[in-house]
Amino acid sequence: MIQKLLGWIDTGCRFGAYLSALAMLVIVALISVEIGARSLFQSSTLIADEYSGYLMVTVVMLGLSYTFAEGGHIRINILTSRLSGWPGRVLEILVALAALLMCAFFLYHAVLMVYDSFSYDMRADSISETPVYIPQTMIVVGFTLLTLQVAAHALRRLLSSPTP
Repeated sequence: MIQKLLGWIDTGCRFGAYLSALAMLVIVALISVEIGARSLFQSSTLIADEYSGYLMVTVVMLGLSYTFAEGGHIRINILTSRLSGWPGRVLEILVALAALLMCAFFLYHAVLMVYDSFSYDMRADSISETPVYIPQTMIVVGFTLLTLQVAAHALRRLLSSPTP
């Protein structure tokens, strides 16, 4: 049961990584269209910079959990590299739980931010007047995936057999 749950979390994080890559391709396409429109037709899409920014947030937020799962985040392991056996394992579990608390805190406040933006009908101060909660939703999705991946990491550390 737990392994199935961990598998679902890993699958969700991989899906987020694929969407992150797709968002990067859309940024490239959007900027290419903008360059072409300016060069060939002396006109602009008027939204390329704004939507590229929204998509960049999507790239980062949806890529966080996969990057964490693959060990791509910077880790300062001065203590954990020197500790072996159960002290090292306990420290890793404590660090994972602290990271989980931080992720949950960020997720909670991201949800509040999106809720406020939606309830006050906040819109971008641009020609498109995009409702701000739409791109902000990617922050919530990204922190949700990251929180789940950190929880999975902590669970894996708890369930792993201690090394002597």
